[in-house]
Amino acid sequence: MARKKKHPEHVNHERWLVSYADFITLLFAFFVVMFAVSQVDSKKVGRFTESFSKAVGIDMFPQAGRGLLSGSSQGSLGEPEPSMGSPLPEELVNLRAALSSPEVKEDFDDVQVLARRNELVLRLSDGFLFESGTDALEAHALRVVSRLAAELRHRSLYVRVEGHTDDRPIRTARFRSNWDLSTARATAVVARLAAEGISPERLSAAGYGEFHPLASNATDEGRKQNRRVDLVVSMPVLAEETADESATTTHADAGASAPSPPPPHAATPPAHAATPPDASSTPQAHPKAHP
Repeated sequence: MARKKKHPEHVNHERWLVSYADFITLLFAFFVVMFAVSQVDSKKVGRFTESFSKAVGIDMFPQAGRGLLSGSSQGSLGEPEPSMGSPLPEELVNLRAALSSPEVKEDFDDVQVLARRNELVLRLSDGFLFESGTDALEAHALRVVSRLAAELRHRSLYVRVEGHTDDRPIRTARFRSNWDLSTARATAVVARLAAEGISPERLSAAGYGEFHPLASNATDEGRKQNRRVDLVVSMPVLAEETADESATTTHADAGASAPSPPPPHAATPPAHAATPPDASSTPQAHPKAHP
């Protein structure tokens, strides 16, 4: 019986098209994802980062060259370098110009004005604010804080007062630690600003102890820089935008969780209980008399 002749298998020289098509598909999907991620509402992201930074006192996006690990040069997450690239809001630009004008500059010789992202930091050394280990404002400090309050009173700005200390421990009858001391000093400045006419709704206080240093605490000069009070001035979040976002979220949640109407109940005629017959009306059988 003759064997069936095998034909040589045909070699497909276009198999590379399959791999090429897969590669092009993946590349297309990658760029679609990148485009979708890039479409972010910058206003909402800005409001979120600002609110988060105010709440926890940590800068979410440190400046370039600043590390997040303990080996970074400054070792502080909450004290980024002054940012010159981020544009300040117009109200903060006007405030900085007012504090730098020749007419009032001599009143603020002890105040450093720094731009940090979209905030303005008014840095006061505790050397002229407080005596060592106390939270009572000195006479010169009262005049400086009053002068700052005069510049801030008529502006719609939020002021967060941050107290900082060096790493030398303190334990007295009034202050158990540097946490207590830094918080008490920040509160004292807030109380003075409120007494000068700034609305308390625009004021807040925070104490960071020795944990947000500007310099090393190994030297006297470094400890002097770390003992400070910062007035962080920022723009308020627009109430109408917050209300719009809350209303949108509320409507969406209400639409998603709206209960479906209950199914109609079948009309069932009421069941009437059978009334037992009255014993008096029931005929009784009388026994038949037998003759």
